[in-house]
Amino acid sequence: MSKVESYKAEIRIEEARRDYLILKKCKLMSDLEPDGIKVTGSYLDADNIHGNNSKAFEDILPKIMAIQAEINQHNKQIDLLNKLIRCVETDVDKIQCIDKKVEYLKTHVGYSLQEIATRLGYSYNYIKKISASIGKQE
Repeated sequence: MSKVESYKAEIRIEEARRDYLILKKCKLMSDLEPDGIKVTGSYLDADNIHGNNSKAFEDILPKIMAIQAEINQHNKQIDLLNKLIRCVETDVDKIQCIDKKVEYLKTHVGYSLQEIATRLGYSYNYIKKISASIGKQE
């Protein structure tokens, strides 16, 4: 697995974790919503008003804040991984030799030969020949 592919796999994991936490946070926030006032009997009286199932704000807020902190950490990790992907992909511009560019894009970035040809502006057959010659050199 190339660097970029492993970074993308890590991003998917981080996004799944973050999305789970977002759902968990939404559930906690829905616990803050009042269910409404339930009245028994035909008239409104303090003795006839029953409480609802909502939880106390003070009890839920620390949990929500802790979950939000975890969500923020996952977002930072996703941003970092995306930056790493961009760095790996832009490093190819610093390479002068076409053989080294093809090898780098193939092994480190994980591009197919067709993607390499498109990225570098060469024909697929030319990139295929270079890739074959790289395999023979090793």
